[in-house]
Amino acid sequence: MAGTTAPVEVEPDLDQAGNDAAAATADSEVRKSTRGFIVTTAAVALVALAALVVGGVSWTNLRAEQTAQSRDQQVLETARQVVVNLVTLRHQSVDEDIQRVADGTTGPFRDQFTSASGSFGDVLNQGQVESTGEVKEAGLVKADDDHAVVLAAVTSTVKNTEAPDGEIRVYRMKVSLDSVDGRWLVSDVEFVA
Repeated sequence: MAGTTAPVEVEPDLDQAGNDAAAATADSEVRKSTRGFIVTTAAVALVALAALVVGGVSWTNLRAEQTAQSRDQQVLETARQVVVNLVTLRHQSVDEDIQRVADGTTGPFRDQFTSASGSFGDVLNQGQVESTGEVKEAGLVKADDDHAVVLAAVTSTVKNTEAPDGEIRVYRMKVSLDSVDGRWLVSDVEFVA
């Protein structure tokens, strides 16, 4: 009898194939998980960076606004005080009153005021002048870190030898101020209609 051999079909190892498939699936899931983690981390980092930028810009804007408000308040306070000093003069305290005005001024305006103070004092003494003033309203026209302009509505009651009971006078003043060594000082005063 002649032997016939039939080809034997060898079945692949099902366990090995299953292991390879499981390993490939697990490897694929690890890659997906790693990729998802990286994408999520990048997204969180971008959101955090955007929040820091927005917060930084907001903080900077807030500080700038607070600084400008503080500057404007100082400008208005200085203008009010110097204007009151200008219209509050008494013959009994002429030297102190003139010095108080000079202390709040600068530049050519200060020079002009102090050079005329001697004759101004004589006028106050001769007329027995007592003037008391107040700022009714003051508003900032413009301001930056070096220069500012304020408009002020001012009244004063002036008593002298010709008006012993006093007269009320009304002024509108345009006050220019300059920042000098960290202080606001009046550099010019104009009487406006």
